[in-house]
Amino acid sequence: MTEDIPSPQEESNFSIDIKDILLGIIVAIIMAIVIRIMVGEILFIPSKSMEPALISGDHILVSKIAYTIGPSGDAFGLRFADNLRFWISKPTKNDIIVFRAPKSAIKQGMQSQFFVKRIIAGPRDEHPMTGDVIPAKGMVISSSSILASMLNMIDDPGTFMDSTYIVGDDYYYVLGDNRNQSFDSKDWGLVPGSSIIGKAVMIVWSQDIDSTGSASSLRSSRFLQLCR
Repeated sequence: MTEDIPSPQEESNFSIDIKDILLGIIVAIIMAIVIRIMVGEILFIPSKSMEPALISGDHILVSKIAYTIGPSGDAFGLRFADNLRFWISKPTKNDIIVFRAPKSAIKQGMQSQFFVKRIIAGPRDEHPMTGDVIPAKGMVISSSSILASMLNMIDDPGTFMDSTYIVGDDYYYVLGDNRNQSFDSKDWGLVPGSSIIGKAVMIVWSQDIDSTGSASSLRSSRFLQLCR
């Protein structure tokens, strides 16, 4: 009885195959990281503030290329500066957006600094509560006005010139669909456009959340529903 001994050529082919597999794995990992940072990610909805459009336990796909091109949000322990992106379109009324919460909205002990809300009004629209014009980039307002004080409070990157204030970004008034249980613009003011991470486009999957906050059974009826 004889054993088949691989020829040097067969050993070489086997070695090349292993290298190809490793290279494929590395490329796949790099692509996954790029997609996570620049294209989209899946986020969990922990609260009832957006019911009935989004409910606690939904996992939504957030498109990071809906408005901008470039690194967005937080990933792998890194926070990407909001000014590293190039804007290709503007958010519009009724869009459901994910954004970095303004400092005025962050409560002590808050686990997540990303909010999901619906745009009710945008730059140069009438503010639903005060009737003022919502600030837009380059708009000149009186430095003594309520809007100027609010922009300073959220660290607007605009500039003072004499007795006027030149707005450094566009702003949005956002609310949760479940008004009575939503912590939103009516409580802490406007959202800077630069803090918007992306647009909620789809519910990928959903799970029931029990009284202890743990996920239980799947809600198959909500799988792959568009966010509206």
